Amino acid sequence: MNLTLIQVQSGTKDFPIIDKKGKTDKSRELSFTTFELRKRHSFLDFIFGGCEIGLSIAIDFTLSNGEPSKPSSLHYLDMQKNEYLNAIRSVGNILQYYDSDKMIPTLGFGAAIPPYTNKADHCFALNGDIFNPECDGMEGVIAAYKNAINRVHLYGPTHFGSLLELVNDMTESMKVTQTNQKYNILLIITDGVINDMQAAIDQIVRGSRLPLSIIIVGVGNADFSAMDQLDADEVPLYSQKYRRHMDADIVQFVPFREFQHNPMLLAKETLTEVPN
Repeated sequence: MNLTLIQVQSGTKDFPIIDKKGKTDKSRELSFTTFELRKRHSFLDFIFGGCEIGLSIAIDFTLSNGEPSKPSSLHYLDMQKNEYLNAIRSVGNILQYYDSDKMIPTLGFGAAIPPYTNKADHCFALNGDIFNPECDGMEGVIAAYKNAINRVHLYGPTHFGSLLELVNDMTESMKVTQTNQKYNILLIITDGVINDMQAAIDQIVRGSRLPLSIIIVGVGNADFSAMDQLDADEVPLYSQKYRRHMDADIVQFVPFREFQHNPMLLAKETLTEVPN
């Protein structure tokens, strides 16, 4: 049978079952005990309602991106051909306009930080101050990135868990109420390799109960199947640590190369699941 919203709204509670041949099945009936129509608020509805948006950025500095001195590297030192910088500018400029104060915590992961050369730091501040990792607008983020790529040593493995835990801690500390409405967006830019999948899932499931959205932008042309899994559009994530499924779909994966030449589609793809 074909049932429309108008029919349900009409107040009729019982509807006959009609089979594929158009005949009424008198032995069965569809009944509604209650009906409630709710508006699904858009991202802009929250902003116009006074909700403060905070943007954070995390950048992958693992060696799987290629040595920065080589043209094939996604972190190539020639900034005109640096895909990470292109992604930071393109996606960051979309999101920064919604950030309330334009102070953007900017993190890195997977690099060895001097004086160390053979030990990866899985969550460090690009400005050098993990207690206050904020950069002043996108220009500040870009300046911090350029400084970092010339200072750190690309290493590995790729771990998301530590930076997701830090962002969850930051989000929990906001103490959101009806009169203090705040929402965080974490932008992760990565080449798609991940070596702590379960730890990442645990933190995403934890974050699914918080006012948080995570946008993962994949650069390069590697296998992004792990990112699709974290996106969880088809199979909900389950945390072994917290022993529960995610409460909401808070992750959106965007393959950058598919949208980099179309700013309108890139913006649409980036914001499509915020604030789902």
